[in-house]
Amino acid sequence: MVKKPTSTDVARLAGVSQSSVSLILNGSDKVSFSSETKERVFAAAKELGYQPKHQRRILRQRGDLILVLTPTLSNPYYCELSQAIEGYAASRQYHAVICNTFRKPEMEKYYLESFAGGRVGGVIYTFLPSFPKLVERLAEEMQVILIGEKKNDLAICSIELSNRAAGEALAEHLYRLDHRDVTFISTPTNQTTLSREQRLEGMRDFFARQGLEGCVHVMEADCGSEEDAGDGEAYEYRVAKKLTERFLASGSESTALIGANDMIAIGICETLKRAGYRVPEHYSVCGFDNIFVSSLLTPALTTVDHRLHLRSRFAVDMIVDRGTGLAPKAPGAVSKIEYAPNLIVRGSTGRRRQR
Repeated sequence: MVKKPTSTDVARLAGVSQSSVSLILNGSDKVSFSSETKERVFAAAKELGYQPKHQRRILRQRGDLILVLTPTLSNPYYCELSQAIEGYAASRQYHAVICNTFRKPEMEKYYLESFAGGRVGGVIYTFLPSFPKLVERLAEEMQVILIGEKKNDLAICSIELSNRAAGEALAEHLYRLDHRDVTFISTPTNQTTLSREQRLEGMRDFFARQGLEGCVHVMEADCGSEEDAGDGEAYEYRVAKKLTERFLASGSESTALIGANDMIAIGICETLKRAGYRVPEHYSVCGFDNIFVSSLLTPALTTVDHRLHLRSRFAVDMIVDRGTGLAPKAPGAVSKIEYAPNLIVRGSTGRRRQR
């Protein structure tokens, strides 16, 4: 009889402690591990064919599970999205399994391969898949849905927000407040999501139609690993602080700062305040996502709502009701639903003030 691999075997092969294996494979955020350590553990688990106990227990259950892949839980947007999916899935007698990949492709692949062949009812991606061919093969067996924007050649269902329209709506709002020079602050626009680039394109398109080409400036983080700091500081917040400090030192004439998402916008606001500037008296600030905390800031953040609960409900319905109603009639069938954005105007934006 072949002995099943244990976490001790994984630890020995990876050269780490058994407790480290447990924390890493269970996605714990109690301890921070280096990327190299995580990669060794995932590689060892894969080589040995090891699955944590909670995954083995899940795979023995009925096919009423929805696998939810999220890139991080340090950004409240993904917490709210995951909770919306989990809550509505429960009302449909399904259970959501939240898998935090920490923005690591190897962890994403590990989750997919661990659950593939198990009795999972469907998969919901909340970011652009790192392994499109693997995901497309999985979509031939079960419903795979992306809540977010996708590339045209990715053959899975998607429930999107018109990010270009969102960028245009925010640009029009700033234009009506007499802002004619703005700066877009963003994490890299070419990695895990297309939304950042699409929002920027929408803003540029609107201002260009007003005869103001070139009035949208961009400050973007260097391409690299999008990891949260070991001290628990969220990646987007850290990027916002660094780029806002650089913006202030540059002597830019921009009178409005736009975060690629609310977490970046919050970091912008806090950095401006620490530097002695007031929002919106000195600079207007706005973002995208409408996470709950954005309404609690002083002043509250102008942002774009993603209709998060509607999109979450629709994604769950497409899995539960596959073959009926608006859901694709068979695995492998592809559909795209796109929602219009909703601009939420709050106190962080005001009329341009001469400086």
